[in-house]
Amino acid sequence: MLLALDTATQRASIALHDGTTLRAECTWEAASQHTVTLLPAIVQLLGNSGLTADDITAIAVCIGPGSFTGVRIGVSVAKGLASARKLPLVGITTLDVLASAQLPDDRPLYPIFAAGRKRVGFARYRYREGSSFPAGWQAETGVQVTTWRQFADQLDLPAIVVGEIESAGRETLRPLFGRVEIPEPARHLRRAGYLADIAWRRLRANQVDAPSALLPLYAR
Repeated sequence: MLLALDTATQRASIALHDGTTLRAECTWEAASQHTVTLLPAIVQLLGNSGLTADDITAIAVCIGPGSFTGVRIGVSVAKGLASARKLPLVGITTLDVLASAQLPDDRPLYPIFAAGRKRVGFARYRYREGSSFPAGWQAETGVQVTTWRQFADQLDLPAIVVGEIESAGRETLRPLFGRVEIPEPARHLRRAGYLADIAWRRLRANQVDAPSALLPLYAR
């Protein structure tokens, strides 16, 4: 049973996935209460699923970027659990989790996160059909942090923008509506179930991270 943890931003999410079925998932507004809410949420999710910590055989964690404190807490808990019980560990980025929830499309996808101080973090993704690798959204750029105005100016239109779009961001993008698609609200929610799906693919390919080497990814 894989336990997936995502505390990278104000919304936190955890999930249990057995490799075939998403057994349970919980997502909540953690705000600045990640330290207080994360471990009780894990215990409750396990209990509601009829499981205990002994049933966990692998850990996945969102490594950021996002909130400095949120990312640090999730990564610390994941590394602690993996090290203490010698479990395989997989780290996955915030934007990869967001992108994995989106439908195939020919347009570029811009998953975003709130970077603080009225800034937005993003990367550009393209959907690829591959014979030698699984089809899916692939990052074309590294993560960039900028203002909403600069972000809007850099968009390769037409485009899809998804993630934590605050009111200032929506107003900045409003003149581009028609050329910029903002999906329905459910697709903006970064869910640990998608994190777990990615992690299982990496586990099967033996793409795991050493707890001592896994580092948080912070926005610059």
